[in-house]
Amino acid sequence: MDDTAPGLLPAAPPDAGGGLTRTQIDFLLLAVLVRIQHLRFDEARVLVDAMLHLGLRGTEVLMAKAVVENALGNHAEVLATLTQLDRIDPPQYRKGQKAEPRVRMRSFLQARATFALHGTLDAEGRAALDFYLRQGLGEQDSGRDGAA
Repeated sequence: MDDTAPGLLPAAPPDAGGGLTRTQIDFLLLAVLVRIQHLRFDEARVLVDAMLHLGLRGTEVLMAKAVVENALGNHAEVLATLTQLDRIDPPQYRKGQKAEPRVRMRSFLQARATFALHGTLDAEGRAALDFYLRQGLGEQDSGRDGAA
């Protein structure tokens, strides 16, 4: 007997990735990126949801989900996705070193979603925004020669 209700997808297959090769996964992620660039966020969400259903829960897929959900205004889902992302790929940064662009983007998404949900930033949201801004200062200041 089928244990899924009509219209619902069956449970994700046990072999994560549904037998897709790395090239196929990269192609799907590229398809998501193109849809995001063309502001076709609903289509991008369908692709991301399909990858998640196939068991693809890597950092790239979860980051794509956070970006798409942010664009669609689903801020609670952004925070939930960032929490999952932090569990599987904790952000690592060391004093005096620049953070990876992905870590900086995660900070932006966290601050943006927190503010959108609450109308203000809590301590964690302020810390995320502060980190995002501090990490971006070096890029803008690096081109200055000190002349006023």
